[in-house]
Amino acid sequence: MSTRAVRGAALALLLSAGAGVAQPDAGVDVSPSGGRFKVRFPGKPEERSLKAKTQLGELTVYSATFATPDGSIYVVSHVDYPAAAAGPAEHPRLLDGARDGLKGKDGKLVSEAPVAHGPDKVGGREVVVDKGKVQLRYRLFMRDTRLYQVGAVGAGGFVTGKAASDFLDSFELVK
Repeated sequence: MSTRAVRGAALALLLSAGAGVAQPDAGVDVSPSGGRFKVRFPGKPEERSLKAKTQLGELTVYSATFATPDGSIYVVSHVDYPAAAAGPAEHPRLLDGARDGLKGKDGKLVSEAPVAHGPDKVGGREVVVDKGKVQLRYRLFMRDTRLYQVGAVGAGGFVTGKAASDFLDSFELVK
């Protein structure tokens, strides 16, 4: 599988991250039907599915985003790849493609570290990308043929701060 296909899905996610600004509330748990995850947003997110054209064909990208009044964004997404292109041996390359898609041509990879998630210790990566005025902090996980991306986008202090960490830590894979 080419990294171009993964980059296309990542770009579709970033384009969808321009969600409308919502007012914060006590927090909202999101666990979409068929999503096989749950996460706690600081307010009600905007959820959508969109089609992304890739070298593998048209893929559906689910995303949920919440924008704060100051323009910081919380986001979670997933995309399912065809089984032939997303076997366990392909997981590192798919994660590389997701990272590179987030970085884009104008970003700088600040850090990348392995992470393990949940009781099954699903392997993934945490990446921090500097895009000038905006930084991105994402955790990327592959489970079976599904790529999960959970992230925080905003000023550097936001993406490394407690609120972003709490959001990222609230993400759980469920059966």
